[in-house]
Formats: sequence, structure tokens, C-alpha cells
Amino acid sequence: MSETKKILLIEDDQILAKLYKTKFQKEGLEIELAYDGQEGLDKLKSFNPDLIILDLIMPKIDGFAFLEKLKTDPELKEKKVPILVLSNLGQESDIKRAQELGAKDFFIKADISLSQMVERVRKYIK
Repeated sequence: MSETKKILLIEDDQILAKLYKTKFQKEGLEIELAYDGQEGLDKLKSFNPDLIILDLIMPKIDGFAFLEKLKTDPELKEKKVPILVLSNLGQESDIKRAQELGAKDFFIKADISLSQMVERVRKYIK
């Protein structure tokens, strides 16, 4: 039996985060929530996820700063965890910046359903 895949969801909207947590758990995935970028960085060190879903607009450390920290922190850099951005920002410049900072994919919250997000996540954690 394969081990359960672990996802770290960094999202400051607690209602949305809990919806995702419920959906992913029903799909047999282990999920840990962080409600800001700093909490996400802290949890990344202990949780060792197979994938990160990252919001961009958050308190303390936003998603862009989170991505920059991942690139510069030697301990985090070596983890090489795929990151999917899930944001309300959808401008080409935001998408491009997130991808330049290492995001594998970019989804706009209003344009993707929970089920579609699960499908995308499965694609990256095979």
C-alpha cells in the first residue's frame, strides 16, 4: 500500500481552507493548514508535504515572499516541493512572477472547483 500523500494548504480564508481540508481528506490525502505565510514556512519544516497549495494575498508573509524565502533558505530549498498557487490575483504579471519564483501552476479561485483542484493535485503528486 502506498503511503498517504501530504498537502500543505497555505490560505488565510479559514472557511475556504476548511472546505479544501474536508475535500482532500475524503479523497484520502493528508492535509495540513496554515493561515499565513509565516505559519506555512514553520509547518513546511516539520510536516514535509508532497505538495503545497499557496494563496498569494495573506497576512505576515504573502505568497510571493513565501516563494522568495523558499528559493533563498538552504534548508527549504532542498525540499523541492511542487507549489500550486491558488489566488484571486489573475493578472498576467502576477502569474508570471509566481512562476518565475518557482510555482508549478497557477489557479484563480473563482475559476476552479474543489473537484478540479483535487484532479490537478493528483497530477502533481503521482
